[in-house]
Amino acid sequence: MCTRERKASIKEFYGVIFPSLLQLQRGITDVEDKKQKEICDAKYKKKGRMDKGKLSEIDIEREEECGICLEICCKIVLPDCNHSMCMRCYRNWRARSQSCPFCRDSLRRVNSGDLWIYTSEDDIVDLASISRENLKRLFMYIDKLPFITPNLTLVSYDPRYR
Repeated sequence: MCTRERKASIKEFYGVIFPSLLQLQRGITDVEDKKQKEICDAKYKKKGRMDKGKLSEIDIEREEECGICLEICCKIVLPDCNHSMCMRCYRNWRARSQSCPFCRDSLRRVNSGDLWIYTSEDDIVDLASISRENLKRLFMYIDKLPFITPNLTLVSYDPRYR
């Protein structure tokens, strides 16, 4: 037995270490999928540009503003109907009504945890840096685990140590 080995309980292994390893493995396959997706996007993006044309600055600005208060801010998206509004307007509307302000779809089944946060491209971090942070966090966690200490009474009887 190596004296540099670390000891983790089953709870620690399946609660922290194993999910981290799975996430890192998924990150590798996600990077490969992302590269393939970028190739496909580049191939079909040219066709999309010719068909649609470019959006004007006014259209882009309208896309980023809340549909109720018309302020440019971070928006949330309702999961059932996909309408978006700022968090302040959502809270004010939800206090008064149980329906979507745009299509009147029911919001009774929608919890705060079900809401989607609309992010801009500036808020997205590249996958490589997230994987590096996860790997660093995993190694820091493993370094904090206690060392395995051999039981000295049993070591003297073990034929490997004679």
